[in-house]
Amino acid sequence: MRKIKNEFMTHWDGLLSRPDQKILGLAATNRPFDLDEAIIRRFERRIMVGLPSVQNRELIMRRLLSKEKVDEGIDYKELATMTEGYSGSDLKNPCTTAAYRPVRELIQKELVI
Repeated sequence: MRKIKNEFMTHWDGLLSRPDQKILGLAATNRPFDLDEAIIRRFERRIMVGLPSVQNRELIMRRLLSKEKVDEGIDYKELATMTEGYSGSDLKNPCTTAAYRPVRELIQKELVI
């Protein structure tokens, strides 16, 4: 981790532009309290974005599974309620796992035969 931080700060300190150009540095993390103070000082503004509400978690899951064949009886509201404290990134993992389930079931059937 120290090596990555040093690399980042070395490149950041050497960042130059022409007077007619502007550089925008944008970073995001879901672990803001783990950031090094030296890195934080290099960003002029910081915006804390909270975790999604139950309604937003429902929308995120609907979006993540929009291209998948999903059982008509799925209760997105209940899933959203069960995932209190999840970020959008956190929601991606169970959705991806669920989307691959039919593939795993097919592979299991093939192994049995």
